[in-house]
Amino acid sequence: MALKDWKRHPGGGLAINPIVGYETAAMTDGMAGMLRIEFALDPTMRTSDAVQLVATARQLEDLILVLRDLADNLAVAVATDKPTGKPS
Repeated sequence: MALKDWKRHPGGGLAINPIVGYETAAMTDGMAGMLRIEFALDPTMRTSDAVQLVATARQLEDLILVLRDLADNLAVAVATDKPTGKPS
C-alpha cells in the first residue's frame, strides 16, 4: 500500500498512534495466531484502544520479515543520524 493511501487527519497529516502494548496467542484449533495491538488515542497516552487480528502462519512470517527490514533500516538511520528508506 502506498503511503498516499494511508489514513490522514483532516489537516492532511498521517493519522498515527503510538503502540503501547501487544500480545499474541494461538487460536484454540492451532490453525492461526492472534495478535492484539494496543495503541494510544491521545498525546498524553492516557487513553488507549486495541485492535485484535488473526493471521495464518504464513502471514505472520511475512509480517516478521517486513518488520525486521523496517527495524534494520531504522537502526541504520539512527546510527548515521539520517532517517532514510521508504516508509514501508
